[in-house]
Amino acid sequence: MSDSERLVTGAMLGMFLAFGVDTVVIVAALWYVGRLPGAVAGGVTAAMLGVFLLWVVGRWVRLRRRGGADVESGSGTAGDGTDAEADPVERLKRRYADGDISEREFERRLDRLLDAEDRVDGSEPASGSAAAGADRRGERDRSRGRR
Repeated sequence: MSDSERLVTGAMLGMFLAFGVDTVVIVAALWYVGRLPGAVAGGVTAAMLGVFLLWVVGRWVRLRRRGGADVESGSGTAGDGTDAEADPVERLKRRYADGDISEREFERRLDRLLDAEDRVDGSEPASGSAAAGADRRGERDRSRGRR
């Protein structure tokens, strides 16, 4: 599962640890030495935890909406039992579209996937055949969304 599909991402956790926990520790220390009233310290702590909780809830809602949109558009798991996400080429396209991988990495992985599919299908044509090369280029272009 990529970081963009997780409820709490590494960036979110890092921000919370860098700013939220530090703020709570500083407020607790100021309360402990008597520089800050307990109500203020508790309020700041509750506010920091509330902000993080709202962030997580907002992300959860966004992920749910995106998942629902995928099902409606037919690119996710549909009710008829077909699963487009099970197709490695579709997963690769989604990772590229989400910005998880570069264009160069996308091209490299797509070539590997299509070559592997050819070997599994047993339809590996002779390497010197011009028609075989044209067929493979056509398949790659279709997978890349070109016509």
